[in-house]
Amino acid sequence: MHKILDHYEGFIFDLDGTIYRELKPIDGVAEVFNVLKSLQKKFVFVSNRTTSLKNQYCEKLNSFGIQCNEDQIITSAEVTKNYLIQNFPDHKVFVIGEKVFIDYLKNNQIKIANHHIDIVLVSLDRKLNYQKLLKAQKALSNGARFFAANADLTCPVEDTEILDAGYTIIALENLTGRKLEKNFGKPSSLIINEVLNQINIPKEKCIIIGDRLETDILMAKQNGIHSALVLSGVTRENMLFESTIKPDYVLKSVADLIKE
Repeated sequence: MHKILDHYEGFIFDLDGTIYRELKPIDGVAEVFNVLKSLQKKFVFVSNRTTSLKNQYCEKLNSFGIQCNEDQIITSAEVTKNYLIQNFPDHKVFVIGEKVFIDYLKNNQIKIANHHIDIVLVSLDRKLNYQKLLKAQKALSNGARFFAANADLTCPVEDTEILDAGYTIIALENLTGRKLEKNFGKPSSLIINEVLNQINIPKEKCIIIGDRLETDILMAKQNGIHSALVLSGVTRENMLFESTIKPDYVLKSVADLIKE
């Protein structure tokens, strides 16, 4: 087994590209979590995607043989919702995002609006069009706040990557001269604080395991947490060598944790 299992008590896992790619689990992933449970290690999952609810993530993981509950899953959608409720309860929010995310916010008393917009909120939207961009552009030019549920440039799917919220943010920044004010997803301190509160283990005894240098590994570096990069997602070895963001460990996949 990898020395990581001896050194840490709390394991913080990314999902897409780390545990699975869309509908396909990473080879050997169920056995990894059986070992973690046998060693009485604590683990949580954290995702920047806003296209699934916590119960859906839980069902998906259970279908892959990973036994977990909703309390072990932290999403940028949840962090976004909590922040808006606590800080902007009466603001009208225009969301560039998919129906599941918009409905989730609505169901949690966030005021969703297409006119008289106070906040533009960007997330992954696979039905993005010029009308949505124009509405966001006008609202930002009129002084609306500029937030994002995540800022990933791409999202891994089973055999490729698709454009994510990051490119929408770049487009709106270039169109308006505005800069994104707040990102609720990785690598922000907002999401890692939720994660650390949930896992309830000192960060010195935790490790973040993920496939993205600019989110998972950067979040670890910025918050004094050790990290392991897996090469099963969007990051390739040549990208690692060229980056100034360096993990503490590099694994081919999470299955390396239990290999002799």
